[in-house]
Amino acid sequence: MKLTEKAVEQFQREGYLKIGHRVLDDSHLATLREHYDSVFAQKHGTFGEGMRNIAAIGESADDPEADHSEVMLQIQQMWQRDEAFRELLYHSPLLDIAESLIGPNIQVFFDQALYKPAKHGGAVHWHQDNGYWGCVPPNLVSIWMALDDADEENGCMNVIPGSHREGGAEHERAMTEKGKLPALLTAKVDTERAVAVPVKAGYAMVHHCLMLHQTNPNTSTRERRAMIIHYMPTGTRTREGALLVEQPVVRGEFQVKDESGEEVRA
Repeated sequence: MKLTEKAVEQFQREGYLKIGHRVLDDSHLATLREHYDSVFAQKHGTFGEGMRNIAAIGESADDPEADHSEVMLQIQQMWQRDEAFRELLYHSPLLDIAESLIGPNIQVFFDQALYKPAKHGGAVHWHQDNGYWGCVPPNLVSIWMALDDADEENGCMNVIPGSHREGGAEHERAMTEKGKLPALLTAKVDTERAVAVPVKAGYAMVHHCLMLHQTNPNTSTRERRAMIIHYMPTGTRTREGALLVEQPVVRGEFQVKDESGEEVRA
């Protein structure tokens, strides 16, 4: 289901959009939860082997000697680890959303699973995704899917509406009173502008790669499992100017266009 013109206009204005229809039905949601838990169980207790605690405090998020009292587990490239997540890249409801926002020729930049356990799920500080990535042009969109109900108690997304139209923010290494968070960056924001975006299980929200956003700690008795796919138009480059060609094309074809919209040779 393509987004309506009104929804696209809202995304362009606000930089994020809460999707009003389910993107995962009950059966699909149950399958993804099962496979999600299986992948995390396989990586339980490992460091530097595909899973990291991005809430760890110390010199490295992969260091078992770091302070892991708060936990925000991340596994990237789930699509390379499990067939259910490879198929999710091509899930029509997601690609329809992406196509509505970035056009018909779509690549996956990467995907990631983010898990906040109950009671001690760590925060993610204010940032723009492209503060980490440095992609050019910065036209990527991230579809954030809730595998559990995500609300203000267990760490739903908070955003600064319209911040994607204000350019790239300055980022620095995130810190707490205990020390630095080696896996996280942070940017200064006016928190008076912040809006919470609760998302029910099976639903999603999508945000622009320059949208300032963060998630608070999960101090509830409920876990919060989320799955995110980052989609980009074909022809996207790294900050060094290298064309991103290895990522899967999931809809359309690989095309590179110049600033006038004319197709050019890669």
